Amino acid sequence: MDLEGLQCHGCGSTNVTFDPKRRILSCNQCGKEEYYSRSTLNANGKVVYARRNAIHFFKEGRMDDAKHYAMEVLNISMDNAPAMYILAYYDEFTARKPDSMRMFFEQIMDVALEYDEVRDICSLIMGSAYNLADFEEQVIQLIAVNMQSPDDARELCTVIDTICPFLISKRTSAGYLTDNLVDMYRELAEHCGIPKTCFALLKSIETNPDSPYVGQSFYLKAKVRYFYDNYVVNVGKVIRAMNDANLKAKFVGAYESKCQQYKADAGM
Repeated sequence: MDLEGLQCHGCGSTNVTFDPKRRILSCNQCGKEEYYSRSTLNANGKVVYARRNAIHFFKEGRMDDAKHYAMEVLNISMDNAPAMYILAYYDEFTARKPDSMRMFFEQIMDVALEYDEVRDICSLIMGSAYNLADFEEQVIQLIAVNMQSPDDARELCTVIDTICPFLISKRTSAGYLTDNLVDMYRELAEHCGIPKTCFALLKSIETNPDSPYVGQSFYLKAKVRYFYDNYVVNVGKVIRAMNDANLKAKFVGAYESKCQQYKADAGM
């Protein structure tokens, strides 16, 4: 495989062969073998060029072109995260190959991503969140694991507060709010606040399709109680974990007011 700008560090020959699986460059002139790190490969000119094109076409919705350039990246850097995401997304939603996104998240969690990869992944996910409702927990895990530094907190908050409120607003039932997702929201609220996500959760008490406020179904006593115990209470756990004291006070006040109104409307 021809790699732009790479040559044998032994004899200087450009007559080399690259094995992307092992990341080994073999010189066909002197026989020397060299190992190339992920960072070296991701900085290669052809990889950079193809990655930029793949992301550009992905954001424009030109999925075939995006796939083409993502494949060019992966031909050299086999675990380049943005290219892997684009290919998995194409396979899942364009080629209709189920489990492609699930397998991507499983594979990428074992890879130590570089700074630029994380930012590119965040950009791609924010631009395609409308298809990611089934993968919210995986999305949060991937982003949070790779943005653990206190210096990343503000950026992490921005990314989560772009993706999660949108997904919350599009939910078709309350079933998405699993114990695991509640714990993830709580940890994020403790770490970086996520006020827009907390606001979306607060609003969803009245707007989620399972809420008795939708259709005024407070006469269904068992359902009303279940929604309160399994959804409203969990929203409170997240809001009470917010790390900004002033924001937390405002949100908790609004939450408690909603709870009082809910109980009054439900006769609880």
